Amino acid sequence: MTKGRVLPIGFMLMALLLPLLGHSLTLKEDQQEYQGGPGMRWLADPEHSLTPTSALHALRNGAGTSLDSTYPALGFQNGLQWFLITVDNETRFPYWFLRIGRPHLDYLDIYLFDREGNAIDHQRMGDRIPFQQREFRHYHLISLQSFPLRERSYLLMRAQGDNVIEMPVSIQTPVAFSRQDNQFSIMYGIYYGAIIAMCLFNLLIFLSIREPSYLLYVLYLGTFGLNLFTREGLSYQWLWPDSPIWNHYSLPVLNLLTLTFSLLFVLYFLELRTRLPRVSRWITGVTAITFMAIPFTFLSFHYSIQATTIGILPWPFVMIVLALWLVFKGYSPARYFLLAFLSVAIATSLYILKSFQLVDGGWLMENAMPLGIFLEAVLLSFALAHRMTVLKSENARIQREATEALEQRVEERTRELNSALSARSEFLAVMSHEIRTPLNGIIGTVDMLKTSPLNDEQQHNLNIIEQSGNSLLNLINDILDYSRIEAGKMPIEQARFDLHGLINDALALFQHKARVHSNVLTSKLNENLGNYCIGDQVRLRQILVNLVSNAVKFTDNGSITLTAQRDPDNADYVFFEIVDTGIGITPEQQTNLFDHFQQGDSSTSRRYGGTGLGLAICKQLVEIMGGEIGVHSRRNEGSRFWFRLPLPKTEASAHLQNSSDIPDITRSGGKLLIVDDNHINLMVAEGLCKKLGYTTEVAESGMEAIAVLLSARDPFDLILMDCEMPEMDGFETSRSIIKLQKEGRLTRVPIIALTAHAVPDKIQACHDAGMVGHLAKPINSERLMRTLKQVLRDPDIRLPGGRSA
Repeated sequence: MTKGRVLPIGFMLMALLLPLLGHSLTLKEDQQEYQGGPGMRWLADPEHSLTPTSALHALRNGAGTSLDSTYPALGFQNGLQWFLITVDNETRFPYWFLRIGRPHLDYLDIYLFDREGNAIDHQRMGDRIPFQQREFRHYHLISLQSFPLRERSYLLMRAQGDNVIEMPVSIQTPVAFSRQDNQFSIMYGIYYGAIIAMCLFNLLIFLSIREPSYLLYVLYLGTFGLNLFTREGLSYQWLWPDSPIWNHYSLPVLNLLTLTFSLLFVLYFLELRTRLPRVSRWITGVTAITFMAIPFTFLSFHYSIQATTIGILPWPFVMIVLALWLVFKGYSPARYFLLAFLSVAIATSLYILKSFQLVDGGWLMENAMPLGIFLEAVLLSFALAHRMTVLKSENARIQREATEALEQRVEERTRELNSALSARSEFLAVMSHEIRTPLNGIIGTVDMLKTSPLNDEQQHNLNIIEQSGNSLLNLINDILDYSRIEAGKMPIEQARFDLHGLINDALALFQHKARVHSNVLTSKLNENLGNYCIGDQVRLRQILVNLVSNAVKFTDNGSITLTAQRDPDNADYVFFEIVDTGIGITPEQQTNLFDHFQQGDSSTSRRYGGTGLGLAICKQLVEIMGGEIGVHSRRNEGSRFWFRLPLPKTEASAHLQNSSDIPDITRSGGKLLIVDDNHINLMVAEGLCKKLGYTTEVAESGMEAIAVLLSARDPFDLILMDCEMPEMDGFETSRSIIKLQKEGRLTRVPIIALTAHAVPDKIQACHDAGMVGHLAKPINSERLMRTLKQVLRDPDIRLPGGRSA
């Protein structure tokens, strides 16, 4: 009787106490998801003294604390933590999913008791258990619970871990669980996909421009994103499921790496090394300490996770102060940077305050860190873009200033160089004129003496004088050609000419010298070569003469063969070879053979003569004409010089007749006026003209020439005009004569410059003054006859390209 009365009284007492001890979670048909946090009871067991049964009994009897948050955050706790949820299942569904949304628990034991306190089920999970052993291989801690129908049961959970204890518990039907899981998957995919996209985009920018700020941004954002990925439990599922130890220690390591890359990013982005050197050195030291502290996190996870969490807290605020200072100093990219670190400062502050139980947990606290980091990533992307714009503008300004300074300096140097080149050109022109003037007297006098009655010894001495004069003339021409090439003023013409005739003429010059050296000089011209082609015959002759001359000079008792054929790969090109059996060239000597003033060895010039300019000029002429040149040779086995030039075939033209084929229509007894202030040159020119059958008159000045022309009874057929004369030079004299001709006071008479000037500027000046041709001193009877025939045949003719005859 007593017992019967006591039992109902006990139940009545329990019914009265239940509102005080917490409420039960009632599962109903019309609801598929419940939050287990509000009303859940928590009991700390730092000494590990409770068993599941005793813990259940203690919690049912009012021990512990009743929680009222949807996201219970208990901070760092020692020992075991017991949690109890009283469940009344009034539905027809026995199976429900239990989700622990924050997975960072080393161990989590879940016990299910019936209303009598009998154990129904026990499951164990946690981060210290290999991922593959989880009943549900999920990044959250998930268990399937079978709650008794239409009665009360008790869900007891025992949590243990060195990290923050957070217990956002939810109970869901399978349908609700699947729906929420899909939502989480989409949300995580978008969030982390955006972070990965920003990392890849900025990594590509870094690979393009090699700006360290972009790489450090990628490393900073990447480690921060990986930190969040690990906190959500996703890394354990997708990155290291077989490494529970690393999963346990990864968070403090990622904390320090994130801080390290953040420090480095700030150093480069804010340009602290140049803007704030002292702060830069301080941050560099902190960066080194942070990085070196990483191995020590493995000594004690419990202390390292707390230390790294606290250590991150002041850093964003330091960055905010630095950004404010730089914004104040006018560094505009710091504005975006300030907003970015302001957002992450708020996010990390809320997270750290929650971790140490200084503020309560909630939806905002749970999502503050991901939202803050994403906002920071976006703002830092804008900051980097703005900084790059600023840097481009600054670089453009610096480049513009540097370019202006460089252009000014280049202009000054160009003026100096032009002045030097002009001085050199003027010097060469003067020296050429001064040397050619007496040389004209020597060669012209020799030419006149050659037809005089002379004995053998006198003829031999005369030949020596002629050869010496020609050698000196060739040296002058080489020096002038070298000067023109160096100044980029070497004219290259494109005109029709007889290729066979040119080759034969070039060889004919050296037949006598070849016989003297007991050599056989021959040519082999391929049938496909063609008789006529388009190119610069003067420069081609110069190249052939140089190469054949060298071959003859360095060969004794041997043979020299010149071959020419069309290039089989390109018919517009002609391939020339000059093969000799002479002394040959060593490989060492070939390396600089085509350089200026170079010969095979130091003894070559002493034994064979020469300046070493010939091959250098050949190489440059070939290259200017669009070809190439080379040599193959071995010592004492002869040499093979080759070159190829673009010389397209063409048909013959009436203008290609040799001077010897031009009818002699010089009007026998033609009258010439020779104007020159140098008595010797005047005498030579007069003698050569009389030798050719012309009647001559002379004048030693420009004024005298005009007077002779005005007083002459019979008109002159041609005027040979020297250019360098005192008082009134040849250019002014020519212009005056042409003016008188236009006024009708003089009959039209062609004027040819007979001058020691052989440089292009002076030749052009002759044509500008109205002269129809140019004959460079020294002259001989053959060159004089060829020029006179050409001009007298057609008085309007100008020698091709303004070249000297």
